[in-house]
Amino acid sequence: MAGELSFDLALEPWLPVRFTDGRSGSVGLAEALTRAHEISGLDIEFPTQEPPILRLLLACCYRAFGGPADDTAWRKLWEAPVLPTEVIEAYFERWADRFDLFDSEAPFFQSPGLGAVGGGGPKTANKLISYAPSGNNVPLFTPVTDATGLALSAAEAGRWLVERHAWGTTSDKTGAEGNPKVKAGKDAPQVGHVGWIGFVAPIGPTLRETLLLNLVPWSRTGFIRGGSEDLPAWERPPLGPMHETRPPEGVCDLYTWQGRRIRLCPEMRADEVVVTGVVICAGDSVDREAARGVDPHTGWRRITQGSIDYSPLRARTGQQVWRGLSALLALSEGENRAAVLSWVAALEARGVQSVSLLVTSTKFGNMSTTIEDLLSDRLDTPVAVLRTEDLEAATLAGYAVHFADAAARALGFVSDASFVKHNDETDRYEVPEGKRIQASASRNGLAEELYSALDAPYRHFLMELGSSELRAMAIASWAATVTAAARAVARRRLAELPASQAFAGASCELRFERALRKAREDFNPLPEEKGVA
Repeated sequence: MAGELSFDLALEPWLPVRFTDGRSGSVGLAEALTRAHEISGLDIEFPTQEPPILRLLLACCYRAFGGPADDTAWRKLWEAPVLPTEVIEAYFERWADRFDLFDSEAPFFQSPGLGAVGGGGPKTANKLISYAPSGNNVPLFTPVTDATGLALSAAEAGRWLVERHAWGTTSDKTGAEGNPKVKAGKDAPQVGHVGWIGFVAPIGPTLRETLLLNLVPWSRTGFIRGGSEDLPAWERPPLGPMHETRPPEGVCDLYTWQGRRIRLCPEMRADEVVVTGVVICAGDSVDREAARGVDPHTGWRRITQGSIDYSPLRARTGQQVWRGLSALLALSEGENRAAVLSWVAALEARGVQSVSLLVTSTKFGNMSTTIEDLLSDRLDTPVAVLRTEDLEAATLAGYAVHFADAAARALGFVSDASFVKHNDETDRYEVPEGKRIQASASRNGLAEELYSALDAPYRHFLMELGSSELRAMAIASWAATVTAAARAVARRRLAELPASQAFAGASCELRFERALRKAREDFNPLPEEKGVA
């Protein structure tokens, strides 16, 4: 580590943000908090960076504010137009020596002097970046090659450093020198905690509101665990090559979890500090069961799998986030929603009427060595849908998705028109055995076409559920929208059929209409006097 190099994450601009006046810029941690009321949100380059950076800022808030300890302390923060500037500046001044990215003794989020077993030197900075190829890890559609040898600015390296601790895959197998757990030069890391959970966080119109919406008071022990003894990584001694599996002591500990042992290798190029190399090894593993009582940003589903009794509720990748809303709201038996959603629901009395839910979910590839698919979406949601004591709005939101699913299944009959043959024995048009795989793929494609057409209408429908007076009208409008969209998709597919399939098309269209009509009749989620006619 080059001791003369320095980059102070508290003061240097490294967090890309959007200001409320439309400008873009970069700020340090201290400025992000003191000007949070002027910032509309983070302007992150890659979606996996936003959750851990948000949690990093939250950890700073908890420690700088000494809480909030209870609802009264939280209310004072909420009612103030800005976050307490003097308190924030005093906190970063107190810990100034622990936010330097290249400090020789305690580099931020790193292990000083970390080396690889066998004297192996640092890997290229590519190893730090999710989409960059490194060795056998070659993601699809990457804009760089393994031989590129990226040189990251200090700001870029800082963002990817925070991301890697939270999202690291099991490909980080390099054994750390001095760690007796290393076997044959390799180690066995745990998948990063944020990558493992299904992350959801409320986002407000400004960064100040976003932080406070997620800053659950310590007194809400049913939602989080925290307190004066809950320390973030920079308030602890620097970690060496050893690692362990342990329970998180609280949210600050978990939000700044050192899931890897990392050492950045900087150098000067044209009067600028850049990072050209990195050593990444296994870090601490989160006790999964213990995390359930600490992490407010994920829901849980009861399971029976070895020693684990719960698994995180994750939105399914490869689809619009609203299609998995029932799971997000934990409407099924044996599910518990993310505690932060229940906390936000309780803020309706404070004038919080709606939030945007930031949702991320990951599908890992073979042996969890790569990220195969990633969902990152935002869903504007009225707080009424998040209520736990009155589930009408949430239930209606779920029923609306079920109706869309039923319409998508009905379109399967239209899709089959391209493949069916007449069966003389049954006097029906049926898909031959040899065409069923193609027919299944075609049905999925037609369903996705419908879901794409319904994406914007559903988001509008969801916001209308915030008003009890508008719900009957919203349900009727949604029923008409789904029906019309499904028929439009069906007409386009049927129009593409060759003349030889005309009779088959007519038969399949009739079955589609029957199925769609049945789904429409079943979709009557409100009481009869308020229901859909």
